[in-house]
Amino acid sequence: MLLSRLKISLLVVVSITVIFFTTTQAFADMFGFSKKQDFTLSVPISGQLLNDGKPLANITIFKSFTFGDEYLDETTSDDNGNFSFPERVIKTSKPANMFDNGSLIQHIYIKKDNSKDIVLWFARIGLHKQSKTLNEYLSNLVCDIAKEPQTYDIPVVEDKEHVFTVYTACKI
Repeated sequence: MLLSRLKISLLVVVSITVIFFTTTQAFADMFGFSKKQDFTLSVPISGQLLNDGKPLANITIFKSFTFGDEYLDETTSDDNGNFSFPERVIKTSKPANMFDNGSLIQHIYIKKDNSKDIVLWFARIGLHKQSKTLNEYLSNLVCDIAKEPQTYDIPVVEDKEHVFTVYTACKI
């Protein structure tokens, strides 16, 4: 009788364990918690850095994109103030996660004389497919640090009911 109870208890524990692990994985797969996929965090970015219309050479420019984690890159402007960042693709489960309504924060800036960051581009973008609207702006930034950054509402060409709000010192 004791052996019979022990077998039943063991069977119940094994059954519960199997059910727990299979349903947990199924739940995670169903709601996208574990499916990692390629996500284009940043398209290639290029531009020119100016100060009162004159090119700024040899300036370190930082690109910080936050999408759950922060991804930081840096580059240096050439003699004509030109700079570029390559495309950045990450593996993530965030876009497939129906409970995650996070956004992508784009921040491109320089540091000047160990003081406050000088914003070239700042935007908080809701989850969406890649936007041709933003891609076009990011492929040809002309940023003049002598001008105060302004806030712009950029109409989304692919979705006329929405705008991208961008805080930038770059020409819009």
